[in-house]
Amino acid sequence: METGVKSGLIQDSRAFLGAMAMVIIGIILSLMVAFYMLPEVFGKKALMARWWWEIVLNLQILCYAFMWFCHHNRIVHSSGWWRLRAVSHFIVGMISVSYPAGILLISAMMDWFRVPPSPTQVYITMIAAVALWAFGAFIMPIVNWVMVRGQADDHTNIAATARVKRALKTFWPTLALFALGICEWSRGGLAGFALMPLLMYIQGALPYFAKARHASPRDMEF
Repeated sequence: METGVKSGLIQDSRAFLGAMAMVIIGIILSLMVAFYMLPEVFGKKALMARWWWEIVLNLQILCYAFMWFCHHNRIVHSSGWWRLRAVSHFIVGMISVSYPAGILLISAMMDWFRVPPSPTQVYITMIAAVALWAFGAFIMPIVNWVMVRGQADDHTNIAATARVKRALKTFWPTLALFALGICEWSRGGLAGFALMPLLMYIQGALPYFAKARHASPRDMEF
């Protein structure tokens, strides 16, 4: 059964749901960073407010559902290395949208709702999150490519200029992330750091957007 209209802007609506899940989580995490970094704007209790976490958990459930619908049919209707690849994509996607729930659990375990975390604890948590993101955004795609490289299209004859354009198109959120980080670090600012989680998750959403816009014939079968 098709999941999209071939002639439309979105050819694979399930992939689009995956992209939306990533963007939603990116917005949530950016707001969390903004709440922490800019208490003079949002107030010191915003990050610990009950209303905030009720919104977050409801959106968390929605994003889990989006990821499930995005990946379920790909797993069921594939076989061999393609199925293993689909399963790995599903696991990475589910872990990616679990960050808010993970922060909630860590906060409860560390009693951060009553005693705010120290800057060191926050930075350690951020570093761990970035490391996990880097693994999912850069290492796992390489592993997945190795799994099916003998069955996938060969792009080894692409010209150098085309490779550069493709790299810029593929990794512009990461490049913007580094540029923003350098800019904020050099001027000693904090506001720009709030955009970093969103850029990280846009990077993760780009493959989903690409699949939604240009679904392969194999994907269009289901």
